[in-house]
Amino acid sequence: MSVLRTQDLEAIDQKIYEPHKDELKARSVFALKTDIPAGAETYTYDVIARSGAAKILAPGASDIPLVDADRERHTVDIYSIAAAFNITVQELRQAQMSGVQIETTKADTARKAIAEKENRIAFAGDKKHNIKGLTDVTGIQVYAVPAGSKASTKWADKTADEIVSDIRKAKNKVNKLPGHTADTLLITPDSFEELEKPFNDYTKTVLEYIQSQRWFSRIEILSDIKGQGTGNSDCFVVLDSSPDVVQLGIPMDITRQLEEYKFPNYKVPFEERTTGLIVRYPMAIVRGDGI
Repeated sequence: MSVLRTQDLEAIDQKIYEPHKDELKARSVFALKTDIPAGAETYTYDVIARSGAAKILAPGASDIPLVDADRERHTVDIYSIAAAFNITVQELRQAQMSGVQIETTKADTARKAIAEKENRIAFAGDKKHNIKGLTDVTGIQVYAVPAGSKASTKWADKTADEIVSDIRKAKNKVNKLPGHTADTLLITPDSFEELEKPFNDYTKTVLEYIQSQRWFSRIEILSDIKGQGTGNSDCFVVLDSSPDVVQLGIPMDITRQLEEYKFPNYKVPFEERTTGLIVRYPMAIVRGDGI
């Protein structure tokens, strides 16, 4: 019987750790928290709502203001994301006959499936397992965008100035929070097309105007937030993506598990452990609905 050789498994491992940039959407937006034990079943953290502010004291005054951070303990389950692919005994025979490694393109498919699920959980959650994503975490700000000059909230019906106004108002809802700055804009592919509208004679498009203002260090196009607004409307998201606001918990990154043999196939499984998003300060996330 042909068996998977060490060099075959090494080739699979190498392939599984070569993700494409577009597979890493969640990891490009959120800082990773990787110090959670892979064997843990839950993770508990504090969700914070800060109150109070400092002030200048008059000479001799002692009325120092109190500041506080209201903390609420949240516990999330840790889930495994898994995918596998088959290698036939005949494929192994052919590789060994020619003295080469087995073809590892199937590993691409397994890795991509796990990455897609990771992204979906991070941005939209998973209702079946009661996992909250970025767009439906309790406590985020929800901004119902106003109707434009054509009595519609849809960006397709709005002028360039009206679209810019929607984004600016959402950004300012984050920026007015002490110590927080919106650094990330997330938008659907359809809505991103509307940013190609001409803005003025000096800036060719809405997107170029926004970029020239340096409002955001990152603008990401995501299919995962499509239909995540109120009433399944499309939305955009503006947030402070710093780790004290939000992290993506990865107790165990994608790992190849022991292969299973059942003639005529070897099943090669992969597993990742994730908490989904850990949102510590949901107020620094704004979802704009109705676009």
